[in-house]
Amino acid sequence: MACQPALLPFGKNIWIAEGPPVDFYGFAYPVRMTVIRLTSGQLFVHSPIAPAPGLMDEVGDLGEVAFLVSPNKIHHLYLDKWAELFPQAKRFAPPGLVKKRRDLSFNGELKDQPETGWEVDIDQVIFKGSPAMQEVVFFHKQ
Repeated sequence: MACQPALLPFGKNIWIAEGPPVDFYGFAYPVRMTVIRLTSGQLFVHSPIAPAPGLMDEVGDLGEVAFLVSPNKIHHLYLDKWAELFPQAKRFAPPGLVKKRRDLSFNGELKDQPETGWEVDIDQVIFKGSPAMQEVVFFHKQ
């Protein structure tokens, strides 16, 4: 029987959860999600993993999910499922994902500057250099 993912405290107002591995070109790729409670009390969910009932209860207990963020073009696998569970949450894509996943709806594309909804708590920059993929890197200021 597989273990159910659970939120683990990582620091002040930040939690992580390990999800079940996903298949990536035949390789079992480990996945990890980060949840940050912003000063506003809202939640920033980075790289959402497969939703599981206990995990979703834990997330709901932390606050309102306001932002669902994919940091690169492969960390979007569960954005649509989270968007169904949290339809009020705004979804943000890294450079190139909007074009790759036209079937998903996004509220914006990530840039080198943080969005106003999280700029007080989180900084970000696009890590460039690979022709295949760029990664948006986040820094939790606390």
